Order: sequence, then C-alpha cells, then structure tokens
Amino acid sequence: MAKEKYLLDDSLGYKLFHASRLMSNRLNKNFRDAGFDVTYEQWQILSRLYEKDGQTQNQLATKNERDQPSVSRLVDNMIKRGLVARISNKADKRINLIYLTDKGREMENSLTALALKTIEDASDSIDSKELEICLRVLDQVRENLK
Repeated sequence: MAKEKYLLDDSLGYKLFHASRLMSNRLNKNFRDAGFDVTYEQWQILSRLYEKDGQTQNQLATKNERDQPSVSRLVDNMIKRGLVARISNKADKRINLIYLTDKGREMENSLTALALKTIEDASDSIDSKELEICLRVLDQVRENLK
C-alpha cells in the first residue's frame, strides 16, 4: 500500500486547532463587544460554576481538562475581577471551594446568550443531523486521546 502524502491543511488536528482558536476568538470578541471583561478560559470556569457552585480548583481543572496551575491563575484573576470567591471548606479547612460572587452570578444569562450566539454563528448552514454527528465524532476523538 502506498503511503499517502501528508498535507497539514487536511490534518484533523490542524483543522480542530484552527476551528477552536476561531471559536475562542469569536467568543472573546462577543463578550468584549457586549461590555464583559471575561475571556473564553474564564467562561469555562464560570460555566462549570453555573452548573454547580462551590467546587474545588481540582474539580474545575478536571472538568475543563486543564492543569491545576493554570486553573489557579485563572481563579486568582477572576477573584481580582470580583467574579468568584475562594472560601475554606467548613468541614476541612485545607480545602478551598470556589463560589460565584453576586457579580459573577448576575452575568450568567448574558454570557450564556453570547456563548449560544457564538455557537449559532459557527454552526450556521450546518444541518442539525450533521452537527450532531460532528459532536459525537469530536467526543470520540477526545476519548481516543485520553
């Protein structure tokens, strides 16, 4: 069997990287244009806290598939912006839990609407069944590489 020629532009990884970068950039722009000083990375943390408030940094790192130091930096920055607070666990003072502040909570509906708009823009003219298949395939790629 002849070896196929590798073309970077046809590579799954290259296409995923660029699509992801474009999505992140668009979401950042949509947040900025709407007056929200929130980044895509911070949105990931906020989104997890909207699902379940009061999580450890380790839980947030695991759910967002990020390393602990980067989540720690994100949380520190978000604390400075008044979006979240780090509070000691009453049962075990060695454990800190991350909670949304009132400011962070108040942003939920607006940020969620902007995220959904970004997804809508990105999936414009893509058949819903094809999009469903795409999402399943991406889940399988992630599972294969774990």
